[in-house]
Amino acid sequence: MLKLVARRARAQWPLLAALLAVAVVGPTLLGTCALLLTRTAEQALETAAARAGADQVDVTAYTVTIRGEHARSVADDTRDVLTSALAPFAATTAARASSVMRALPGAGVPSVAYLSGVADLPSRAQLVRGRLPRAGAAPAEAVVLESTARRLGLAAGSRVRLGRELADDPDESAEVRVVGIVRPLPGTGWDRDPLTGTGFDPAYRDGRSAQPVHAYGPFLVDLADLLGGGSTLDRLEITAHPDLSAATVRDLDAVTQAVLGADRRLGRTLGDRVRIQRVASRLPATLLAAHDQQRVTTAAVLAVAAIGLVLTATALALAGRLSAGVRAGETALLSALGVGRGQLAGAALAEAGALAVLAAVAAIPASSALHAGLTRLAPMAEAGLAAPAGVNAAQVLSVAGAALALAAVLVVPSLRAPPPRACAGGGSCSPAPAPTCCSWRSPPWAGGSCATSRPVRGRPSTPYGCSRPRCCSSPAPRWRCAWCGPRCASWNAWPAGLAG
Repeated sequence: MLKLVARRARAQWPLLAALLAVAVVGPTLLGTCALLLTRTAEQALETAAARAGADQVDVTAYTVTIRGEHARSVADDTRDVLTSALAPFAATTAARASSVMRALPGAGVPSVAYLSGVADLPSRAQLVRGRLPRAGAAPAEAVVLESTARRLGLAAGSRVRLGRELADDPDESAEVRVVGIVRPLPGTGWDRDPLTGTGFDPAYRDGRSAQPVHAYGPFLVDLADLLGGGSTLDRLEITAHPDLSAATVRDLDAVTQAVLGADRRLGRTLGDRVRIQRVASRLPATLLAAHDQQRVTTAAVLAVAAIGLVLTATALALAGRLSAGVRAGETALLSALGVGRGQLAGAALAEAGALAVLAAVAAIPASSALHAGLTRLAPMAEAGLAAPAGVNAAQVLSVAGAALALAAVLVVPSLRAPPPRACAGGGSCSPAPAPTCCSWRSPPWAGGSCATSRPVRGRPSTPYGCSRPRCCSSPAPRWRCAWCGPRCASWNAWPAGLAG
């Protein structure tokens, strides 16, 4: 049968080429959709994370009311919690701290002031006069805002003595030396300063006095000096910024879960060293929104894949029926020659399997090229989704599955039983099983005579005077089988109604 399939393929290659072209369309479309749902979908999520702004991915821990002896350890432990939650991504941290209010003697009216420390001060404030404070100086060096210096008459070199803390367990008074004057830069977090970066509030309420007081500040000292100086911190804010430039979907999912649980972990870590702690971040919401958008896109791509596969299967089923019709005479001849339905089915399956393999081999590079072309279109390229041609496991499995399914659709018409032939007397008659080879006995052009053949009642004599055919039990020449086969089949299927 394999030789028959090979010979038929050589003779009917235009038909098989048309079937192969139709069979390649569905797997190519499905392979492209598989790449869009796996490779491009992951790349879209990674690109969205890499392009997100700092306010969308930063993780910030807020702690309130920290006693001076715990300030440094709280800051270190908070940094560890944030960086571990963002692992395996590298993260940079920035801190901002403010002390509780202290009395400000010598202002003439009830006044308060406070100390602050800001990491990377040059990126958050512009130096107007003087210089920035150095760590470890005695007394502690500080810079003040322009409005604070103007109202208190301060200049570089001025010394300011701050009174005791307005707290339940106040620290001793502190002295600072002003070494510079700065101007806050917009958009650098001064909105989270106790006085929102104004430097002065004439009606500040600290909750301890019935009347509002004048508030001045901040007196900006080095952050390390503030954390180690023994001052009670009213608030400590530490922000971690992850580097998501080389993120993967698995790592992003892991970080999302870790950040969602960071608040509980921080509370267990800090214990009673702080009064209030909280972790806030828009990173989980950003990634979850990207996942939601990905689900919508996935549904659209699956709909396109389903429609394309159904249309391809329909076209291939029609093509299979047409090819079966074209081969109807050939199938009848093979049946007359004694080829069973199992052999015919085997030949059809072999042919369909070969088409499936060829379709899969052609569809894998075709789907990769189509996917690469789609990602280079303007909308996807501008979104950072352009990608070279590539192959992954999901694509190969999708193409192979589609090719096998379409091959099954193609082979079904070939497995159906051939329709019964109409007989001369009306009705239908099915061909009876024929021997390996049949021949008319002794046709005149082959020599011999039919003298030994007995006429059969109700059956006409043969064209050569023989009243019945004789089936050869021994192998016959190929020309005799080819010429006599259909005639023998017709004779064996003589209608019973004409035999009487």
